[in-house]
Amino acid sequence: MKRRVAQRENAPEIMLEITPDGCIRGLWNDALGLPQLGRCIVQRVSYVEFTMHRQCWCVREARPASWLRRLLQALLGRPLGRTLHAAPSREQALHWEARHFAPDGPGWKRMNGKKRSSRMAGARRHAPVPNL
Repeated sequence: MKRRVAQRENAPEIMLEITPDGCIRGLWNDALGLPQLGRCIVQRVSYVEFTMHRQCWCVREARPASWLRRLLQALLGRPLGRTLHAAPSREQALHWEARHFAPDGPGWKRMNGKKRSSRMAGARRHAPVPNL
């Protein structure tokens, strides 16, 4: 079941999916107070950061496909996943990330759909829905 969440005026719309097992999936947005619903388990899907050598903002996978890159990422404390998108401004990179990982976007389908690859497995964000 997918639900649109109402927000303040001029704020981007947030799309959430509530799974049959009670998890809420969607791209994290600080405007949405999910911790108020209960304990959250948040798993990063991507990083958005400025890349010095390319001189642009890059959206990178949070979990590299290679076990060696995952190990180096853990040791170095910096993202080493493949670059999904590059943009001249941070705002453009964040906008692309939101569209890409939104429900019905290509990143969402890869994370949660039939085409889930091992590199994206477990890379969804969810929180249990409390019984009200």
